[in-house]
Amino acid sequence: MKALFISLLSFLLVHKCDAQIFKKLGDKIKSDAEWRIRYKADQQVNRGLDSILEVPKKIIEKKKAKKNNSKTATVESPDNENAVVKNNISADVQDENDMTPKDGYLTLALSTKEVFTGGSVLISGESVKYKNFNQVEIKVKGPSETAIVRNIPLAANGKFNAEWISSNVTGDFTVTVTSGDKKAVKTAKFSVSEMELIFDEEWPENNIKATKDAYDKLDEAVDKAESGLGSKDKAELDKKLAEVKEKVAASLKLFKDLNSAAKEITRLCKTGKKLSPNLAGNLSALNNNLTEHASQMKSIEKLTDHQPRENTVCEYLVMVSEACAAFSTFTNFWSTSLKTILLNITLDKGVPKVAETINSKTIDLSSPNDFLVKEPAKIFATAFADAGSLTTKLGTAGFAGDITQFASDFLLKKYCGVFKGEITHDYSINFRNANGVSWWKYGAVMKGVFILRYPKEGSKGKIIKMKGNIEGNATKFTFSENVEANADFFNGSKGKIEVVELKVINPTAVPFVSSLNDPAGFGAVARSLTPASFYITIDADYDVDNNKIEVFFNNALMDFTDAVNNQLIFLEVGADLFPYIKNMTFPIAKVFSTLGSVVRSNNEFTVDKDAKGNLSFTKKANKHLGDKNSKIEHDLNFTISAKKE
Repeated sequence: MKALFISLLSFLLVHKCDAQIFKKLGDKIKSDAEWRIRYKADQQVNRGLDSILEVPKKIIEKKKAKKNNSKTATVESPDNENAVVKNNISADVQDENDMTPKDGYLTLALSTKEVFTGGSVLISGESVKYKNFNQVEIKVKGPSETAIVRNIPLAANGKFNAEWISSNVTGDFTVTVTSGDKKAVKTAKFSVSEMELIFDEEWPENNIKATKDAYDKLDEAVDKAESGLGSKDKAELDKKLAEVKEKVAASLKLFKDLNSAAKEITRLCKTGKKLSPNLAGNLSALNNNLTEHASQMKSIEKLTDHQPRENTVCEYLVMVSEACAAFSTFTNFWSTSLKTILLNITLDKGVPKVAETINSKTIDLSSPNDFLVKEPAKIFATAFADAGSLTTKLGTAGFAGDITQFASDFLLKKYCGVFKGEITHDYSINFRNANGVSWWKYGAVMKGVFILRYPKEGSKGKIIKMKGNIEGNATKFTFSENVEANADFFNGSKGKIEVVELKVINPTAVPFVSSLNDPAGFGAVARSLTPASFYITIDADYDVDNNKIEVFFNNALMDFTDAVNNQLIFLEVGADLFPYIKNMTFPIAKVFSTLGSVVRSNNEFTVDKDAKGNLSFTKKANKHLGDKNSKIEHDLNFTISAKKE
């Protein structure tokens, strides 16, 4: 009997120990401590590619100094301010940005950060739709109201949309969204104000300021460019600038009309009149539209806030084109949508429903307070007419498209020598474990324009100094993964954790090259709104006697942002057989790093002359680092083809 008892007790203890082991393994799965990825893509890429910090920037230094610097370069170091580091880095780097898997997957965006009473906020985002995880919880909490909580179903693609309509309560509100598996939580804030606080005496002051600033920048660029032009060309440029000024005046008049209409609506609301739901929605859309316009104009202004290193007429003409781009880019879009909103106001037409409403409408109309159903057409009539007139004035070229065409297609070619062509760049980066098994591979294909320019006047020396840019965008991204083959994952999981891929989110690439498809001539800054775009400034030495051009990278005014990455959404399943939703971000190398590496190794081009005397150059190059036995293998290529216009 005693022996039987001991045997039974031993069985129970062993069973309990197994249960504890499974529980601990489950806890390890939740924490992800067992398989942190120990490095970030850019850091690993730079182990094989030339370091950006160590690349000698060729601006005006002598060729001898340039050759010396191409072998070694001085970089700042905490231990030695004059430390010399070789171009091909082999030292380990800090793994301060681990690619650690995160619980769940959830994104959240609000249509506006500010709304007035009676206005609405669109809440949107994306999560994982998997079996019972088919909805998200949205909670909106204000300063005094009880929090509103709703479960919003996910669409087949995991997207969700919901509309929140404000009551008469003002103050700060917080939106909290929780994923279906309760693992991911996102929050965002917005404020609700009385209409008179939003539509104040100065509204829309940010749009007025942004428009004036953009014009001032254009006026300054034109003034600098004219110093190198002949009297006839200067007069023509002044004439086109006057046309822009006329469009600016029309734009500012529209803003003034909107201010007058908003003040009239506000005055009548103070007398006890109520907004119709349609008008409340359209006024909210109007404010959102203008807020977005001001924000876009401000961000575009930052991109154009640079000066050429050398004050040549060529660079100032480029500045004119880019200032025009800053003016034309967003205005074409907002002016058209603004006209639509004003039309909806005059027709008392509601904003199209694109989402489920998560709270009841609180604006209750009753006679005689329904005058705003009938009056908006009269109140906004002038603004609507001026919006139509402005849209007509802008045409397809926008605010300053005519100047762009004149500066880039006529003046630049008249006063400057220009080599212009196309560039294609593609690369792949392959990460392997110690056994040579690939666990992560990605690549990109990019296309764009290649431009070099120099003033014709005074360019008769043996070496012609040229400046230019490489501008383009990604047309394709590739990505594959097998995280179970990663050494850290395998060592931590001991083969007891399975990864089930649910979804891969690749960055947006466009199939065409925006810099080669710009019929309105808006310029590089305008096209920078294309996802995954880049703009790299370059210098070049043109050795006329030897028919050689050497190209040197300067810096990137625009490059892939951190938002350009691959994301893996997956299930992590361990011994407890419970699926844990995870997301993991795989960063993508910047164009300046990858393209710069292969161009710097192949930066000399031979200029050919055909029977008619036309000059051109073409070059293909490859840079391969590592092999099939390497932990990291890079393959980089470029093709550049340009001719003198």
